[in-house]
Amino acid sequence: MNTPSTSPQTTESRKSALILIEYQNDWVASTGSINPQFQDRKQFDDSVVNSGKVLAEARRRSMEVIHVAMVLEPSYKAMGQGRYGLRTMIPAYKSFLGEQTEFFPGFEPVAGEHVITERTGGSSAFAATTLDSYLRNNKIEDIYLMGYALRQCVESTLRNAHDLGYHTNVIYDASAAFTQEQQASFLADILPFYGNAVSTQEFLKS
Repeated sequence: MNTPSTSPQTTESRKSALILIEYQNDWVASTGSINPQFQDRKQFDDSVVNSGKVLAEARRRSMEVIHVAMVLEPSYKAMGQGRYGLRTMIPAYKSFLGEQTEFFPGFEPVAGEHVITERTGGSSAFAATTLDSYLRNNKIEDIYLMGYALRQCVESTLRNAHDLGYHTNVIYDASAAFTQEQQASFLADILPFYGNAVSTQEFLKS
């Protein structure tokens, strides 16, 4: 009996997803507890404008859009008693509580877009979430990351995605690092080993 032949998936036939990392008031609103940490304000302001353009284009193309948020409770018990790093910084800043966890105006999810809120302190969007299973169940191989902050949650997600086998692009000017030096280091020293750099204009024209 003859079996049907199959051909490899092409880039055009693979599904892709845009993953927005923490477009929440804590990061994006001027009243957010973390927002003042962006020393390069032009880089940050440009990233918000570019993110809006990318999101609008992704929706126009009917791409999968996934929103990754952090929502915690005042005791921060789910994070445990952290001795170092973000597990100590987040409680110190009283971040990701109440209104600060709400999506910044213009970046609210719409019907049909997947929302992840179950993270409890991991910097990667894959850490203890449904992201990997959602992507695999929907046969998504190519992902585009953007969000905050570039050298923290975006970078952690990039590294994790690489090791899980995804074709990962970072829309670097729709994301922001705290300083220009951090952005430059990310593009030169980190991204070439784990993914692909894409500008907002390249995404809009692709």
